[in-house]
Amino acid sequence: MTFSITLVRHARSEANAAGIWQGQGDAPLAEDGRRQARSLGTRLIGREFDLVVSSDLSRTQETAELAGRTPDRVEKAWREMDLGAWEGRTFEEVAERHPDLLEAIRRGEAVSFGETGETIGEFERRSVEAFEDLVEELGDEGHALVFTHGGVIDSIVGRFFGRVDRRRTFPITTNTAMTVFSGEAGRSQGRPRVAAFNDASHLGHDVGAAARMRDDGVPIAGFVRHGVTEANKTGRIQGQQCWGLHADGHDQARLLATWYGSVDRVFSSPIRRAAETAEQLASGNGIRFDDRLMEQSFGMWEGVLTSEMSQEDRSVLRRIYSDGEDLPRGRTGETFAALTDRLARFLDDVQLDAAERTVIVSHGAAIKAAVAQVLGNTVDIQSSLAVSPNTGVTHVAFAPQGPMLLDYAIAPHLEQR
Repeated sequence: MTFSITLVRHARSEANAAGIWQGQGDAPLAEDGRRQARSLGTRLIGREFDLVVSSDLSRTQETAELAGRTPDRVEKAWREMDLGAWEGRTFEEVAERHPDLLEAIRRGEAVSFGETGETIGEFERRSVEAFEDLVEELGDEGHALVFTHGGVIDSIVGRFFGRVDRRRTFPITTNTAMTVFSGEAGRSQGRPRVAAFNDASHLGHDVGAAARMRDDGVPIAGFVRHGVTEANKTGRIQGQQCWGLHADGHDQARLLATWYGSVDRVFSSPIRRAAETAEQLASGNGIRFDDRLMEQSFGMWEGVLTSEMSQEDRSVLRRIYSDGEDLPRGRTGETFAALTDRLARFLDDVQLDAAERTVIVSHGAAIKAAVAQVLGNTVDIQSSLAVSPNTGVTHVAFAPQGPMLLDYAIAPHLEQR
C-alpha cells in the first residue's frame, strides 16, 4: 500500500508579477498565471486523487479551478506566511526601510516579519504541522493534491533537505510546480520521502530559478538516471554489475532525448546501462566516461533478490534502510558516505560551460549521493529522498557561491507512455 501528497504552488499572481511582498494578501492571478494553471491542468489529466485541498486564499483556489480540480476542502493552515506590515510593499521598499530587520532574519533570529507577522520558526511549525496532519489522515494509502504557496512548500521541503547557514541550496518552487512526497506502508515507519521536487516541466525547459541562473551565466547540468533494466524489473540489486538496458529502457532513453532536446556535452558512468542511455542523448557528440559516476558498490548483494537473502543480510538491510545505519552494502561494498565522497570529487572537478547544455548519466544511489553533497546533507538524505525513476532528470546549478539543486526526478516524457 502506498500514499502520496502532491504540493502545488499557486500560479503567478499580479503581486508576483509586480515584485510585491505577498503573504496573506489576496492578489488575483496574472494573465500568464492563468495560462500556467491551465497548463498544469493538462499535465494532471489522468491523475486520480482521493483528496484535493487548497489554502483559503484566492490565488490557490483560482489555480485549482483553472487546473480542473475543485477542492474538497479549503484550509487556513495551508496559507502563506503572515508578513505583517510588509504585506503589499515592494521588495525594494522593504529593503530600504528595514535593512536591520531583514539582516536579523537572514541571521536566523526569531524576528517577526513586518514587525507584527510570523517568525520563520512559527511559520515553519504551522506548515509542517499541516503536512504531518495530512500524512496521518491518509494513513497507509491515499493520494492527496494540495494547492498552496511557495513559502509553505519551502518550509516542508526544508525539513527533508536540511539547510545550509546563510546560503540557499534549493530555490523557492516555480509557480504551478509540483513537489511530490510518497511513502510505502511498513517501510521507513511509513515516513514519506521526496519523490519529485519543483517539477514545472509543463511550462517548458528552463523556467523559474533555472531561467534566472542561465540568464546570469551560471552553468547547469542535468543528472539522468539510466533507463530500466531487466534487473530493475525483477527487483535484483545491480550495483556495479554490467546490466544493459531492457527494451523498455531503450524506449525511455529515446523519449527522454526527444523531450530534452539538443545536448552539447554528455558525461556518463562507464557501466553499460548508463552508457547505453548516454548514447541516446549524445547525438554523435561523444561521451566522457568517468568512474566516479558509477553506482554504489553493493558487494556480495549484487545480482541478488532481497527474497533470496539470508536472515542475517535482511537484518542488515533493515538496519540500513529503516534504522539509518550507514553500513557497507553487501559486507564488502561501499557505505553511502563513501559514495558521497566519490561524487563530491566529481562535482569539485567537473568544468562546465554556461553556454552548453550538459547531461550527466549515472545511477539511482549515485544521484542521491550527488544531491546529498549539493544540499550539504549527507546524513539524512538516504531516508528523505526517494530514488529517481529510470531516465528521471535532476538539475544542479553550479553557482559561484556553491551548487544549488534546481529540481529532482523530473520525468514528463514517461507520462506519454
